[in-house]
Amino acid sequence: MSNRMLLLVGLPGSGKSTLSNKIIECLPEWRRVNQDDMKSRKACEKYTREFLNKRYSVIVDRCNFDRDQRKTWVDIAQEYKIPIDCIVMTAGKQECRNRIEERTEHPTGVVGREGVSVLNRFVRNYHPPTPESSEGFSRILYLDPSPNPVCTEERVSEVFELLSACPVLEEERVAHKLPKYKEVVDSEGWTTITRSEPEANKE
Repeated sequence: MSNRMLLLVGLPGSGKSTLSNKIIECLPEWRRVNQDDMKSRKACEKYTREFLNKRYSVIVDRCNFDRDQRKTWVDIAQEYKIPIDCIVMTAGKQECRNRIEERTEHPTGVVGREGVSVLNRFVRNYHPPTPESSEGFSRILYLDPSPNPVCTEERVSEVFELLSACPVLEEERVAHKLPKYKEVVDSEGWTTITRSEPEANKE
């Protein structure tokens, strides 16, 4: 199978690193780039190209909080003429907050009350992709939190099965073929993606 890219999108505490670390543990053809480890986006870009040149697939583990942030990785995928998929971690504000408050250590340092302050700063600028625009992604999966806090090999298999089941996107989305989602901003400025309720059938 040819190599590809996978971009994770989500707030701090949404489970991105837990998932990406398990993917590279279970699937040796994948490599992970993470700005907390590599210290800068430029370093992440450098390692991404090195991994792609060696025919590895690459998972980009960053918040990727708006379209401009995501475009960097879409452009690299287009440069290499490979598909890039996106997984949006849908863990809500309270769940992310609870996880951060419960942490005693984390590579990012986003722990406890100070971690919640970091989370609040991210939230103000968080604009996950919507199904109305592909942004250049082949597929977009909105991944709900797992009830199991431990990411298992079975969970990795499930995630890739769910991703494979997502429709392949075109630049212009065919709305009636896709689930309806909407972007919601609450009174505190939190942006979330939620599934819209279907309209009642008219008799």
